[in-house]
Amino acid sequence: MARRLANLNDGRDEMNLCELPFATLSERSGGRSMLKFTIEDYDRALGPVMERTLIVRGDPEYGLPTQKDEEIYLGLLKYSRDFNRFAEPQVWFSRAAPFELMGWPKSDWAYARLTKVMHRLVGVRLSYRDLWRDNRNKQWRDQGAFAILDSYKFRDSRTAGANGFYTEESSWFRWGNTLFESFDAGYVKRIDYGLVRSLNPAARRLYRYLDKHFHPPDKTSITIDLARLAYQHIGVSPGIELDKVRKRHLGPAAAELEQAGFLEPVATGRFTKVRRGVWEATFDLAVSDKQPAKATNDPVHRLAEALCRRGVSTATAVSLVASHTPAAIEQAVRAMDEQVRSGATIRSADSWMRAALKNGYRVSAAVERSARRPELKLFRAQRKSG
Repeated sequence: MARRLANLNDGRDEMNLCELPFATLSERSGGRSMLKFTIEDYDRALGPVMERTLIVRGDPEYGLPTQKDEEIYLGLLKYSRDFNRFAEPQVWFSRAAPFELMGWPKSDWAYARLTKVMHRLVGVRLSYRDLWRDNRNKQWRDQGAFAILDSYKFRDSRTAGANGFYTEESSWFRWGNTLFESFDAGYVKRIDYGLVRSLNPAARRLYRYLDKHFHPPDKTSITIDLARLAYQHIGVSPGIELDKVRKRHLGPAAAELEQAGFLEPVATGRFTKVRRGVWEATFDLAVSDKQPAKATNDPVHRLAEALCRRGVSTATAVSLVASHTPAAIEQAVRAMDEQVRSGATIRSADSWMRAALKNGYRVSAAVERSARRPELKLFRAQRKSG
């Protein structure tokens, strides 16, 4: 567990919650008790342009979640994935563990702040209209009045039992049912948690949104209406003029991501004026992240590219190709394809492929009957043996 937590590159993000924010962009709510975000999209199934809406209502006592609460939410996701790979909604932890993960000092302020955050994540209510992605059925649908966390409990590190002896106790939290169903359906993407932790709030949201919509090597450039990006996807106050949005929010956020090596640096042309009052923003994924190798005729490149096309991250693809024979990689790829054709849901392509290569999954009837989440099956085996 300690080794997994130390790997800050291996974070997770739920893909509905990175599309539109559930928290304010600052540390204060400004007296607001509700956030509303609306986007217009063309729906292939229904035909016309649809209005999709997210309404966020804060806890009556603790208010709306803030950007710091969003940071802790991502830390809890990272911890949950490392603890049980989302096998169960309830997660056990020591109160000091989130602080270590987020780089916070173990202080009275930190404990009080964590308590307030947990109250907010339990008390917040999210309502989606034609905007919640049901990954199991591949549909957009309404989803109303659910919380991010169902419940939590903090315990002292040592508790006296009936016999008078002290025993070590752990705290726990439990994900809300709606959100956990999305985890279980595989609507979770891999993110660089170390990078997320280092970014300012606007840059963090920009990274989460762009990382969801980049699909290298096929889609490495995104152009989007600036107002839609800023006011809906990033959560900038609609009262702020677009000129200030560029200079104070998205311009600096993009510069942060350029410096981090996520976005391709540009001298000019990030923001383009379409007509009066209408601007577009363009973002290009950094060249080093677009392809796992340069030589297109290289067999190693072709294998890594085949893994990337199946959802494996570039870094993992390069590592697996370097540490396994081509025959083993090809066999694992065929096994994955067969399992997908059988209708199984693969939650994490990285974990599935690692487990397949370790356990030698083959294209056979056994593969078709195998668990829908082999990486989870492997984790359970490790936990029992440990």
